[in-house]
Amino acid sequence: MNNNLLKNIIKKQCRSVKKYEIRKNAIIYTNSDGKMFVAKQNGKSSIINTYNYLNSRGFGYVPRLVYQDNDGYVYEYVDDCLTPNEQRISDVVKMDALLHNKTVYYKETSLDEVKKIYEKLNSKIDDVFSYYDELVFSIESYYYASPSEYLLIRNCSVIFSCLNFCKQELKKWYEIVSNKNKKREVLLHNNLDPSHLIRNHENVLISWDYATRDLPIYDFIKLYKNNYNKYDFSDLYKEYIKRFPLLKEEKILMFIILFIPEKIKFDDNELKNTMEVSKLCNYLFITDKLFMENETKNTEEQNHYVNEQ
Repeated sequence: MNNNLLKNIIKKQCRSVKKYEIRKNAIIYTNSDGKMFVAKQNGKSSIINTYNYLNSRGFGYVPRLVYQDNDGYVYEYVDDCLTPNEQRISDVVKMDALLHNKTVYYKETSLDEVKKIYEKLNSKIDDVFSYYDELVFSIESYYYASPSEYLLIRNCSVIFSCLNFCKQELKKWYEIVSNKNKKREVLLHNNLDPSHLIRNHENVLISWDYATRDLPIYDFIKLYKNNYNKYDFSDLYKEYIKRFPLLKEEKILMFIILFIPEKIKFDDNELKNTMEVSKLCNYLFITDKLFMENETKNTEEQNHYVNEQ
């Protein structure tokens, strides 16, 4: 964050500033009348275009913009109410579903575009598989394994099982979407976090700097990966799809992306290595639970439908 740049932006909007408070990506300041504002640098997307588009779609849960130029923008500060974390993230998911409902549209797609996604994911799955296959082979050749290496060996079947699952599901996804000429796109917030929801007399969603248009699954994927071990995402996922049901191919693609393990980079810090392996295993177990609960629900609904015939 460029503090001098932000202070120059503030001067253009407010000549008399009583107090500055520097945050991670913003400056909160108070003017001579005691009113508070937030100044931020421009992100990848035009904030004024994003706000105008959201308002045109009937999604008004954004801060009130008071100044904007090529360098940054200023919006009114909103006091946040003390809220339990579980309630806050639930509100974030509901707000995201509303955002997607308000901005969804169908866009033409091509087989070349589908192939590009398929090849990219297929290559990533193969790369991760080769990485862990070589790593496990190397560890098995050691006379003694370190705690982190032993933990990885004990759980490597889970990693390979997830990658095999991704391979199978990717083929299933390709078969579905290769026969379609349209896909659903929405405006993604693309930076969802419980701290970005301000709860007052009306909820306000902040930090729109990375907003973009793409498949609806990516907001949930990012939120999940950053918070999977803090909240019960089984209930949060149900809240989301109840308000914005995902298409079959969207669900398949979402779980493929969620199930591809990250590569663990080992170094000389054995405690850190062990924690990283444990974190990866925990992530895969929790993700598998989310998937199985969702699959069980789908199976029950299908069986109920068949029995009614």
